[in-house]
Amino acid sequence: MNYRTDYSLLLVFVGLFFLTSSLSAWAGERCIVCGMDVSKYPHTRSVVETTDNKKYATCGVQCGLTLHLRFKGKWKSATATDLLRNTPFDVEKGFYVYKSSVITDMAPGFIAFRRRSNAEKFAKGFGGQVVTYEEALEIWKKQMK
Repeated sequence: MNYRTDYSLLLVFVGLFFLTSSLSAWAGERCIVCGMDVSKYPHTRSVVETTDNKKYATCGVQCGLTLHLRFKGKWKSATATDLLRNTPFDVEKGFYVYKSSVITDMAPGFIAFRRRSNAEKFAKGFGGQVVTYEEALEIWKKQMK
């Protein structure tokens, strides 16, 4: 082997090390509520922030609602992931389809959409009730009793 080959192999190994270590860290993230692997649910992921600036990842809206109810006065804000655009948005500005025939992370399920029109189209095709975040919180509060 020559210097160039040794250097190339070193770069490959270093690259693989960083790639696998970053992937394993992401893959190891668990939903703070149910323990599911959050990396398997990037299309439904939710993140809740408390008043002490701690952030908690959840597998979806349902577990995010659970945290909101658990934290009560410590709940500051949260983001949900829009199912169609796969982008986060403020949960209080979104719309949710509840109890559709599609189960994204767990049943009975809340599926997040940034736009009401997208939630309504989804519900028209797959069933379910379109609700605001406050309505979803009330529904979930009753379900948890």
